[in-house]
Amino acid sequence: MAKDSSKTPPAAGKTSGNGSRTQGPTCLQKLSVATYIYFIPFFIVCNLLCLTNKYTALLWFLYTLYINVGPGRWAAKNASWPKLGRKLGWWRHCADYFPTQLIRTADLDPDQRYIFVVAPHGVVTMFCWPCFDTDATDFSKKFPGIDIHPMTLEINFRVPFMREFLLLHGVVDASKAACLMTLGKGSGQAILLAVGGAQESLLARPGTYDIILAKRKGFVKVALQTGAKLVPVIGFGENELYHMREVKPGSMRDKLQRFLKAAFGFTLPNAIGKGLLWGSGLMPFNRPLHTVVGAPVEFDPSAALKDNPEAGLDALVDAYHAQYVAALKQLWNDHKDKYDSGRRKSLDIVE
Repeated sequence: MAKDSSKTPPAAGKTSGNGSRTQGPTCLQKLSVATYIYFIPFFIVCNLLCLTNKYTALLWFLYTLYINVGPGRWAAKNASWPKLGRKLGWWRHCADYFPTQLIRTADLDPDQRYIFVVAPHGVVTMFCWPCFDTDATDFSKKFPGIDIHPMTLEINFRVPFMREFLLLHGVVDASKAACLMTLGKGSGQAILLAVGGAQESLLARPGTYDIILAKRKGFVKVALQTGAKLVPVIGFGENELYHMREVKPGSMRDKLQRFLKAAFGFTLPNAIGKGLLWGSGLMPFNRPLHTVVGAPVEFDPSAALKDNPEAGLDALVDAYHAQYVAALKQLWNDHKDKYDSGRRKSLDIVE
């Protein structure tokens, strides 16, 4: 049973050589995190600036056509770009800001294919950037031979500059076509999905792990179709990075969140963190992040159909999904006391 405590983990700081803790993160650590937190508004501004000049506006329009309806749209699906941004030392400052730790609980066979399924989504899925989108926590050393491609909304690849930033970090869009194309490249291929999505981001309360998973089964169908193994991942501390303000049902904020989710697949949680320089803002609180990667789920289709050989695909999907849920809960139980002793409640699949 989870401990009933509202205590929040202490803020992480820089540790000196004698083991004493200094005041907060360094300037470089803040700027590195800000690069991730603010990259969307930054690139939107860049696009708007292109429209202020008739020459750059024409080039912008032609390039936008190329990446949306031309051959350029396939780069977000086939993971063909070199991952030049993933190895940048700049991102180690991002990992140290919290600080962030990537914990391996089992080896992964590079002759297999994998789908990393992460939870919780949190406000910005911050733990995924230093652990999977970049090599800041030594993913390549801990999982040699695994070529991982985190996935995000397709709309992010329709915007010039932002598209290139993501592609250079190995990110692809979260469509079924991209899943099949990326995993279909062969052994050692892996994708990463935050299946709770926008709906789960609205549940990101400190001390809680409310997960949207019960009806999310598309990733299981992809696993069965490609032969990929499901890997449960829990980002302990993700929901501690922001304070969440309650949104009154029927309010303008509530209507805006619902509209964005329905129209674009994302939303804007009413979250508040730190300011880049002072006060409150969009920067996450620097609290420890522990990303625990579980062992791959070993699913045997023949065993699942043993009692009902005539059962169809839906039965296999349900059986594999149930096995993944069990593995996720076991991973939680194995590590919750070590990495989140101050939680208010246990991991809960609420929908």
